Amino acid sequence: MNQQALEYKDKLYKELSRVGKGLSSDKRLAILDLLSQSPKVSRTNCQETGISVANTSRHLQVLKDSRLVKAVQDGNHVIYQLGSQQIQALVALLISVGEQELSEVSALHAAANRPRDVKTIDLEEAIGTAGQALILDVRPADEYAAGHIDAAINIPVDELSENMSRLPKKKTIIVYCRGRLYPCANLATQLLNQHGFRARSLNYSFYDWKRENERER
Repeated sequence: MNQQALEYKDKLYKELSRVGKGLSSDKRLAILDLLSQSPKVSRTNCQETGISVANTSRHLQVLKDSRLVKAVQDGNHVIYQLGSQQIQALVALLISVGEQELSEVSALHAAANRPRDVKTIDLEEAIGTAGQALILDVRPADEYAAGHIDAAINIPVDELSENMSRLPKKKTIIVYCRGRLYPCANLATQLLNQHGFRARSLNYSFYDWKRENERER
């Protein structure tokens, strides 16, 4: 390979490594997964991920430099969102690879599903029984508004206790949240079952649901 070709290759790999840098932090992965639900202002990123304001700004800058996220000015706020739909697919693929290749991830999932009153349902079964069940989205309202499973109703997990009267006790309730990296679907399912409901936790996201439906067409 001549020198010109080597220089060309080296420059390409150097640019691609910027994506790797963006992904090389657990906190940045948490931010990316959060932004896959809906665009967020930076303060919301802090609250949802438990990262300080200063560290959130630093991580967001790395993600911007990696072209994984972009910022849009909206009045006095800066709204952050994923750079493209491909990045959402990349985040989902990374989660899937981790689940398949890292036994520690599988062990964490198993432990989360083990507590009493946490009854789970897999994605294929949930899609097959969606017409007979009530689907409950326990994400924040802005994420529900950005996109949700057809016919799903929204009660954020923090508001579930005071809104149980809205839910039927004689119908199966399929609960979903942000996906397999968040515990809220299990926690909401456990709470509902402890109060006499027939709830099952779907540890998959709206993105997973859409992708599975597209495969079946």
